[in-house]
Amino acid sequence: MNFFSILKIPQKNHDSGSALVVCLLVMTIFASLGLGWLVSSQLFLQVEGSRKLSRLTLYAAENGLKTSLESISEYLQKSCSGREIDDETFQHLRDRLLAGQTPLAYSVISEIIDSQESVDDFSHLTWTVSAGLENAGVEDFEQYLRSTCRLIIDSTGLVQGFTGQRSEEVVALLTFYAGHLPLDQLPAAIEESGISEESKEQIKLVSSAEGSMGGDLPLTLSKDTIPDDALPLISRGLRLLKPDGLPNWLLRQALDLPPGHEPVPDGVYLIRNDLGPGGIFVQGDLDELLLGIQAEWQIVQFQQEEKTWQVKFSPATQKTTFISPDGPENFDWLLIPLLMINGRVNNLACGQPSPDGLMRPSAEEDTLSVLAGCQLAIVSSSEINITTNLKAQGLEWKEGIPYLRQKNSPLMIWSTGKDFQTEKLVDGGINVFSRENSPLTIAGNLIAGGEGLKVNNPGKGEVQIAGSLVATKLEAGENELTVFTGLSNQSGPESPDAFHVLSNKTLFHLSQFKIVEWRSKK
Repeated sequence: MNFFSILKIPQKNHDSGSALVVCLLVMTIFASLGLGWLVSSQLFLQVEGSRKLSRLTLYAAENGLKTSLESISEYLQKSCSGREIDDETFQHLRDRLLAGQTPLAYSVISEIIDSQESVDDFSHLTWTVSAGLENAGVEDFEQYLRSTCRLIIDSTGLVQGFTGQRSEEVVALLTFYAGHLPLDQLPAAIEESGISEESKEQIKLVSSAEGSMGGDLPLTLSKDTIPDDALPLISRGLRLLKPDGLPNWLLRQALDLPPGHEPVPDGVYLIRNDLGPGGIFVQGDLDELLLGIQAEWQIVQFQQEEKTWQVKFSPATQKTTFISPDGPENFDWLLIPLLMINGRVNNLACGQPSPDGLMRPSAEEDTLSVLAGCQLAIVSSSEINITTNLKAQGLEWKEGIPYLRQKNSPLMIWSTGKDFQTEKLVDGGINVFSRENSPLTIAGNLIAGGEGLKVNNPGKGEVQIAGSLVATKLEAGENELTVFTGLSNQSGPESPDAFHVLSNKTLFHLSQFKIVEWRSKK
């Protein structure tokens, strides 16, 4: 066989074998991919299922916390807000707290939620809740005490039929008052039978304190809870040591007038005696009382018939200037910012300084009335008519809610309805003249004795009180009244210069219920 015949021998065909190998390789690849995708899908479903279960257990834990907080808040608002107690109960509470025993509401809160288990049949979520309450401080102010405690609620959530659970914890701060407590700690309160159903629909409570919980209706106080005797407060401004009354001879002595039993002449008097500077005392009705500021000075101007008085004082420099019809006087000390008016105030308004040194009433929205850091108090025996905004320096609005840079509301207005000297009942109360075009804003704590608070406007106006309101009666008419609470509702140290009007009756009151921390537990 030669070389050419060998070339003609048929060769074996390898195409089918190669195709088979390629098919096997492709099948292997797709099988591996499919298996990988299947495993990946399974892992994904497991992870997502785990995440979903984790979210559901978290929802269950949160439901437990929210439900518990609502139950506690609702109960405390009903049973511990402005509740009247007797003196014996108050003394028992005082002894118990000062001895370091369990907080006031411990047994109540424990009974509501301790080891409580709840089930939502629709979602099959289950949660178990427990709570603890611990003392955070007790302060005794003789006539009343303040107790602060921390409420810690733990909630563990799970889903029925599944393993795994999540735990959440919330920490809240509770502040209780007991005794003859400061009325400015009541956000809004009306004595019984002092508000009609129509006026209830016109009043709205909005909290300015972040994380706070409270009711949306005014508290109801028993009759005569609001005092009409201003002597405990004005004796401080008159520099008198706990007098039993205010006869002419004693008042003349406090005002540095010639001794005698004759009535004090109408006018405006700056108190300054051997005990130091006092406040401002006004005898007789005022036609106009203006509040304004200029730089670091708080200005108060009094108009009585044809006579004008003005007092300027600066907390920063500790200086006071008193201008009377007899001329100006300058002092290197700071007066007590307490205005005591034995008469009515026909027009309490915001004032704007003018070039001649006097103030003119101002209805401008941006005009301020009270200097930041100045705890100004106005006490009148008779009616007070408020006709313009009374805004404080440092009052800021965020999303329609006011906030104060300083701790407390800087203004307190109290109408007693009782003559300082004769102690005869007179026409008392606070009348607010609202406007139709824009809200009338008052930054302060209002205590309306006598005939209570009346909002006067023949149409529909709006009044905003950034502070607190306590009144014997409330007549809002068709006007909308909004009380922004929480500006003076603080649990910080008591200011020694603060002006307080104490309730006639002993009360037990939850002043603050504020969530301070919400966290997950591992």
